[in-house]
Amino acid sequence: MKKIFILIISLVSINSFAQDNQTSITAKGQDAELAYNEGVKFFLNQDLPAALGELSKAIDLRSDFGKAYYNRGVIKSELKDFESAISDLSIAVQLLPDMPKTLFARGFARVNTSDFNGAVSDFTLAIKSGYNKPNALYYRGVAHLKLKNYDEAIKDFNEAISMNENYAYAYHDRGSAKRLKGNPQGAENDYLKAVEIDPNLYFAYNNLGAVRSELKKYDEAITAYSEALNVNAEYYPSYNGRGLAKYAQGVNNLTRDKTEDAEKNFKEAIKDFEKTINFNNTFEIAHNNLGMAQLKLKNYKEAEAAFTKAIKIKADYPEAYANRGTARENLRNFTGACNDWEKAVSLGIEHADKYIKNCK
Repeated sequence: MKKIFILIISLVSINSFAQDNQTSITAKGQDAELAYNEGVKFFLNQDLPAALGELSKAIDLRSDFGKAYYNRGVIKSELKDFESAISDLSIAVQLLPDMPKTLFARGFARVNTSDFNGAVSDFTLAIKSGYNKPNALYYRGVAHLKLKNYDEAIKDFNEAISMNENYAYAYHDRGSAKRLKGNPQGAENDYLKAVEIDPNLYFAYNNLGAVRSELKKYDEAITAYSEALNVNAEYYPSYNGRGLAKYAQGVNNLTRDKTEDAEKNFKEAIKDFEKTINFNNTFEIAHNNLGMAQLKLKNYKEAEAAFTKAIKIKADYPEAYANRGTARENLRNFTGACNDWEKAVSLGIEHADKYIKNCK
């Protein structure tokens, strides 16, 4: 989830008055305002814990201090303490009914706690109350996307883009909504627009690679994944995705009897799957994918080891059991193969049935 930008926190003016003897005394509530202003100063210096402390002091001194609740809630969101942020922002919503940005801030926190219905409600109320900024439409679109309300999500992203034609995140997430609706070409166009606006969006390049693989544009997919890695060399999903595109190239070359080209593709895929594992050794999918490439090269022991690793990470991984069964069959471990296929079937993978009939 993208970071919310904390809105400017204004200083509260402090009233004081003098008695006839010229001795200054503190006006009612001044201590709360002093603490609030100190919180603002700490925030401006990015000392968020100290800012929280002063805002809490202000609230302790004045229980109806709406702006203090609001700003404390927003800072808690910055610190990813979203549940507590929602609590503060809910009080702020009651105390500051004419400040719709409180609803927006609570909606953002709710998105981050997966309360997507609550988030949609908050963003809608914020918009109706006059919070007419593209980020409200964007985040409501994100909530709709999470709820699988793809048409509503696309509508919100469209409106956000109409208000800000350079809203890279809105293009990206609209692309994801289109992809999930079964419109990969529309998704590709949106991902391309997102990276055109912001070339540093490595995850957009990654998703561009994925949708191009779906469109069987494997060379272009590999290019997109490589662009993602140029921006962020440690983004291991792009190594895995690029490996899958190379694997698909290899399968395609096998169907055209281009054995040497296919072997090269599979070897290149293995390199990418191994890089994925180097960054995240607990990513079971990469181990399974590595095993698949090794199977294509008839490296059955290496394939068996890769599938076994995937299963150790995820004990209920049906594809890994089915694939390991194939590796073991080729290693003439028929008992082990049958056990794996039976396990795959018990976990819901249907195509392993055809192997089990030979195990009886």
